[in-house]
Amino acid sequence: MKPNLACAALTAGLCFAISAASAKQLSNIDWLASKDDAFLKRAATISGDIIAVLDRCRLRPTEDGKAMIAVPVLLYDGIDKHLTPDMRKFKRAAHVYERAFAIAVQRAGDCKTEKARHPSLYR
Repeated sequence: MKPNLACAALTAGLCFAISAASAKQLSNIDWLASKDDAFLKRAATISGDIIAVLDRCRLRPTEDGKAMIAVPVLLYDGIDKHLTPDMRKFKRAAHVYERAFAIAVQRAGDCKTEKARHPSLYR
């Protein structure tokens, strides 16, 4: 699968899963828990990068970007509230998120370049 197609599929899947009302957060956590480690790591990496860029560049997220921002919220809620059936999987994904965020904060990229890197995630 091509990287852009994979990113679009990942984003579409997350949008679908995360767009449910907050009352269905447990089902969203279960949906994330059902995904394999590679999927969670990719989602966590994209989320860390997006959140750091949004903070640094003051960009606004699109609907896809908002869905990706929700990933760490679901990860940490799953861990903190003991809602996930596989705690180690979520802890690994949270670590990937934190690492991606730290790397993105350190990266001194131009905001236009960052926006061009993921055009479907920023306005």
